Amino acid sequence: MFIICFVCLFSQSMNFDELSAQLHLETGNAYLSQGLPGQAEEEFLLALEISEDCYPALLGLGNVHLVLSSWNRAEEYYRLYIEACPEDYRGYYELSNLLLMINSPDYALIMADSAFLRAPTNPEIWLLSGKAELAAGDTASAEMWFIKSMQTQGSIGIESLILLASVYRSTSRGAEARELLLPLAGSGYAPAYWGLVQVYLTWDDYMRAVDAINNYLILSPNGPYADSALMVLEELGESGDYMP
Repeated sequence: MFIICFVCLFSQSMNFDELSAQLHLETGNAYLSQGLPGQAEEEFLLALEISEDCYPALLGLGNVHLVLSSWNRAEEYYRLYIEACPEDYRGYYELSNLLLMINSPDYALIMADSAFLRAPTNPEIWLLSGKAELAAGDTASAEMWFIKSMQTQGSIGIESLILLASVYRSTSRGAEARELLLPLAGSGYAPAYWGLVQVYLTWDDYMRAVDAINNYLILSPNGPYADSALMVLEELGESGDYMP
């Protein structure tokens, strides 16, 4: 009888620990999504302290250090997660993203391939594989992945389209790039206008390039390409290629 009671109490304790660790894990993810990596790190560490089998906390810690630009620590946690959960694509996916950020495209491509083997129907991985191929210099393979992922609804499809247009532009297919970008620009998506700027500049079509720049700056005056857009306007004015 004593043994039965002990086993029941031990089992309940284990369940409580698992629930507690899960709560800290979810809290950590919530903090991370709110841009609070310090608080998120504390929650992930608590989850692992309560239950060393709470492996997703390793993934969370990797994401925390990615946000903090602690590349080596992030890679360490991602590799620990891969070791603990080798069949889960997420460790390979996150590590591939990190390797792209630190300009290691060949290794990023290996990790993207590993993620794809474990989740071949995931559009996020298709897009990631295209980025890795593009960074590694294989535009033909990148094009294949972007065509595949651009059929996806939402941000993945839009980013794939923008990247596919950049591939077309870099391979002397500016007209095809323009056809992809025009509908997206017409819907008010600022980065599409910046893509059109690149196409028109390649054609020395400065009037339409300036028009696209102005549209971009109206839609996204503080966007990631705003400084570059203003610089192009200044250079065109100084060179006399285009006078407003």
